[in-house]
Amino acid sequence: MAENGMRVGGGASGADVGDYSNGNHEHELGQETLKGATRLNETAQKYMQELLAERSRMENHFPLAVKLIDEALERIQLNGRIPTREQYADVYQQRTIRLSQKVHVPIKDKKFNYVGKLLGPKGNSLRRLQEETQCKIVILGRFSMKDRVREEELRNSADAKYAHLNLPLHVEVSTVAPPAEAYARIAYALAEIRRYLIPDKHDDIRQEQFRELMEDPEAAKKITIRQQQQQQQQEPSSKRVRLSGPPGPGQQQQQVQQTQDFHHQQQQQQMMFNQQQNFQQRF
Repeated sequence: MAENGMRVGGGASGADVGDYSNGNHEHELGQETLKGATRLNETAQKYMQELLAERSRMENHFPLAVKLIDEALERIQLNGRIPTREQYADVYQQRTIRLSQKVHVPIKDKKFNYVGKLLGPKGNSLRRLQEETQCKIVILGRFSMKDRVREEELRNSADAKYAHLNLPLHVEVSTVAPPAEAYARIAYALAEIRRYLIPDKHDDIRQEQFRELMEDPEAAKKITIRQQQQQQQQEPSSKRVRLSGPPGPGQQQQQVQQTQDFHHQQQQQQMMFNQQQNFQQRF
């Protein structure tokens, strides 16, 4: 086991290497199970059920024991089996290892939607991030599901698949590769994920997500309708152009045209602002 929470699993078969396209988490796809999760053998599943049963009985009385049980559940979920001994990396023969690292997701700034920024429109940002880093990236923990009621039900279900809902909100990054390559992939993924955790609503990532959203006709139509409804509820905030002196017929027509152009420009600016606000609220 490596330092700072980095976990190393045993050697994996070649069929497991590079399968990172199914790491989308349930907040994105609305599913009840995580695709691409480590498969548990029958013995490990039974052991996890026993651990969860004991955890539910001692949760309010033995907090330290509960913490140890949570750590054991994490190790089993990572490796897919009951851990027996510390694993070593074979760099000479370049045997593949399964490497995993949890990343804390800040929740102090409640006005910023970190999960939405990580996912992007229809989960496309997370998919691209997985393809670029060659890592499986999954959003787990408390508040990782969009449906809070459903999340609470699953948290209390004592199902081993949802044991992660008892943990704080986090991102789990994992990969399967030869040792040096695996650590390089994880390092690259951590650097990229940090960019998504910066609470900036107007950075390059957000701007690209907004442009991508507007390219979707259905999503753009919804934003436009919502923006028009907001404009109807708001009174015009633009200042009227003052006319000085009694204008002649030509001057009056010119000033009316200038006033209309001014109002049109203000409406366009307000429309862009409202679209940005709607996008930030949606994601």
